[in-house]
Amino acid sequence: MNTEMPEKVWPRAVIFDMDGLMFGTEQQIQRSWDAVGPEFAGEPMGYHIYQTMGMNRASRILYFREQYGEEFPYEAFEQAYRSRVREFSRAEGVPVKPGLPELLAYLREMEIPAAVATGSSRTHALDNLERTKVLEYFQFVIAGDMVKRAKPDPQIYLITCEKLGLRPEETLVLEDSWNGVRAAHAAGTPVILVPDLQKDTAPVDGMYYKKMGSLLEVTDWLRQRLSGGAADQKRRA
Repeated sequence: MNTEMPEKVWPRAVIFDMDGLMFGTEQQIQRSWDAVGPEFAGEPMGYHIYQTMGMNRASRILYFREQYGEEFPYEAFEQAYRSRVREFSRAEGVPVKPGLPELLAYLREMEIPAAVATGSSRTHALDNLERTKVLEYFQFVIAGDMVKRAKPDPQIYLITCEKLGLRPEETLVLEDSWNGVRAAHAAGTPVILVPDLQKDTAPVDGMYYKKMGSLLEVTDWLRQRLSGGAADQKRRA
């Protein structure tokens, strides 16, 4: 890594959410909840994803048992919907969001570290990252089953920053969900919101640094921002 990057250059690392930000997997999960929902709750359940995006497994268990009662068989529901997601994934692949390859390539070119901080399980995260051949671009992955408190709690971002060896304000977070933005904001990490399923950003207005339409826009913005000091320093290194 280019350790001579000037202090004034920001961001010094970029932290990525995963589902909905890098991959269009939230839609696959939503469709699977609709498909198996009638068996477990008597209704399609996909609409719940708008409230659970960014949560880890433990938080989702609590959420669904609050909605459907303590006897809601979350483990059986989880097994059933994950089976449907695997079917969708086999048929459709893991949908990569526009601009992800370009953004990762640019960060590598500029020697800016990248990490993943996702509410999904480590197994699910690594599987998606490996299948899409982008795992090698990341320093490490912090997953939802590796932290005690899920987004919107800031714990996952504080842990990620600590592992990067950076102060929260030195990093940049990329998120697609309200819970993710809330977590980043609470951690003190500037966050760019790239909306996916949650198109209405009003609940988190004032918490994000910028809102952009795609990861392609993020790359263009970074190129403009880093075209001065960081690029000159890299050429001198």
